[in-house]
Amino acid sequence: MSLRGGIGLPELPLEDGQEFRLGIMGGTFNPIHTGHLLLAEHVLEVVGLDQVWLIPTGCSYLKRKEGITVLSAEDRYRMVNLAIADNDRFRCLDMEIRRPGNSYSYETMEQLQKEYPEDRFFFICGADCLYTIEYWKCVNRLFAACTVLAAVRGDADIADMQEKIDALEKKFGAQIRLLPFRRIEISSSEIRERRRKGLSVRYLVPDAVRVYMEEKGLYQDE
Repeated sequence: MSLRGGIGLPELPLEDGQEFRLGIMGGTFNPIHTGHLLLAEHVLEVVGLDQVWLIPTGCSYLKRKEGITVLSAEDRYRMVNLAIADNDRFRCLDMEIRRPGNSYSYETMEQLQKEYPEDRFFFICGADCLYTIEYWKCVNRLFAACTVLAAVRGDADIADMQEKIDALEKKFGAQIRLLPFRRIEISSSEIRERRRKGLSVRYLVPDAVRVYMEEKGLYQDE
């Protein structure tokens, strides 16, 4: 069987006319937690994706601007792999970690589109991004490379968000879909704070991730 995919990227069967539907979830994953995984699984099922690829950021200019301490790329990449080890429809890619300098979403999506021209990509993000995404670097190129799936909590103002989507689609020719998702009160910042205070993070993160953090003493000296 012939395969397609670049160096360090997942291999997919190369068959004429076969299109894979691939979800892309980028993030600092500092650390990855149960909320990330529940969202990835939800999108996989609701949108009918073949796989979801999680991509830890390398050098995040946004986090530096916000003054957030970010673990090494190696630790974050390792924790994502531990978190998804039991799901054969999830993959973790290190392409942004290997890329020097700042990490931008449009570059990632264009690279994936180039390596997998026969497949369709869906960029997964929180609906709050709808209000800032037009200011992202080269966002027109991001929109050209994928459909955006904006996960929205049940208590959000859907009408206001749909109005924003309509404006983005008109301005950039974007394809954006709102995706209702349950409210999950878990955040990476909460997990870091609990670790700093010596509190348990059991059930907030997959157990393999919890063990890894404990063995390496991560987030204890922030």
